[in-house]
Amino acid sequence: MQTDKTSASRRPKTLAPKRAPTGGAGASPPPKPADAPVGLGHLDHVLGYLLRRAQVAVFNDFRRMFDEFGIRPTQYAVLSIISEMPGLKQGDVSAALGIKRTNFVAVLDELERRGLARRQAVADDRRSRALHLTEEGAALMGQLRKRNSAHEARLAALLPPGQAAILVGLLRDLTAAIGRDSSEA
Repeated sequence: MQTDKTSASRRPKTLAPKRAPTGGAGASPPPKPADAPVGLGHLDHVLGYLLRRAQVAVFNDFRRMFDEFGIRPTQYAVLSIISEMPGLKQGDVSAALGIKRTNFVAVLDELERRGLARRQAVADDRRSRALHLTEEGAALMGQLRKRNSAHEARLAALLPPGQAAILVGLLRDLTAAIGRDSSEA
């Protein structure tokens, strides 16, 4: 049988697996254990990245603490605003919280479905709806505020004394300097 040299040269070559060096000057460092954490590199100094990581950590902690109530951070924020300023229009609440109107409607629909908030027609503007808590919503808000106070105290205790108030001020300053844009939430 005759071998066709042309077809043999077209066949893909199989590569033998590379062997790890056994030592010496060209040897690679030993691999990290599987459970060793991966460093963040330059991200460990990127303000925006660290703010996002902190926000995710705080929201996850919030969810754990408020899980029995079935309340998420955005829902808590909406209920808080309505509780403190009943009768505000939907658009005003969504703008104050930096939530897109379309996303806000879904949040409010859920709060209404659960019987915690209600929309009420505004006498001088038939297109607008004023927001109010229901009796059930007001009662739940009392429980949520107590839980939130405990949550905030726990977060503050993770920082050196007095630093939580400084951090809050810095975050307000940063938000004001950048500007609020409700189209991003």
